[in-house]
Amino acid sequence: MTKDKRIEYHFFHWGPFLYKTILPKEELDQLVKLCSKEGKDYRNNLAGIIRHEHEMDRKKVFPILAPYFQSYTQAFNQHFGHSTVFDNVKELKLESAWVNYMVKGECNPMHTHDDDLSFVLFAQIPKGLPKEYEDHRGNTKPGAINFIYSLQNDPHLLNQHSFFPIVGEMFIFPASLNHYVNPFKAEGERISISGNIKLINYPKKENG
Repeated sequence: MTKDKRIEYHFFHWGPFLYKTILPKEELDQLVKLCSKEGKDYRNNLAGIIRHEHEMDRKKVFPILAPYFQSYTQAFNQHFGHSTVFDNVKELKLESAWVNYMVKGECNPMHTHDDDLSFVLFAQIPKGLPKEYEDHRGNTKPGAINFIYSLQNDPHLLNQHSFFPIVGEMFIFPASLNHYVNPFKAEGERISISGNIKLINYPKKENG
C-alpha cells in the first residue's frame, strides 16, 4: 500500500469524470528519468501520428503515480456519494505506460484507450508554444489536449474541454473518453507520459 498523501485536484464532471492535478517537481523528475527514446517503439499500439513514442517501465512508473490513481477513485466516490464502479475494486493495475515526443507538424487524432482509466502527464513543452497558443485565432489551439463527450452519441449534445499543456499537470479520465491533440509549429518537443489502468475487482460472493 502507498502511504497516504495530501493531493490537491480539480475535477470536471460533465458526463465523464475528468480529474486534473499537478505533480511536485521531484516526482516529475523521477518520471522524466524513466523516459527514453531507446525504449521499445510503441507506435503500433497507439493512434498518434508521432515519430517517437516509446514504452516505459510500468513497474517503475506505478509506485510514483499510484497515490494519484487512488485519489481519483476517492474523489469519484466522494462526488457521487453512493455505490460506484470503484466500490468493489481490489486493485488498480497499470497495464501500459509510454512517452510521446511530439514535434511540430505531428498530431494525435481523436481516439480512445483500452482498459478502464487512462492518464496523461505533461513533462515538457516547446519554449515558443505558449505564445503560439495565445496568438492563435480559432478553436483548434496548437498543442492543446481536447476531451470530447457526446450524450448517447448525439452530435447536437456535444461537449468539449480543451487544455493547454502545463508541465507537471496530469489528467486522469475514463479510457473510453474521446480525446485528441492539435498540431503546433513551435520548435522543440512536447513530451507527455501516458498510460492505461485496469480495475481488478474482488471476486463476487456466492449466495448461500
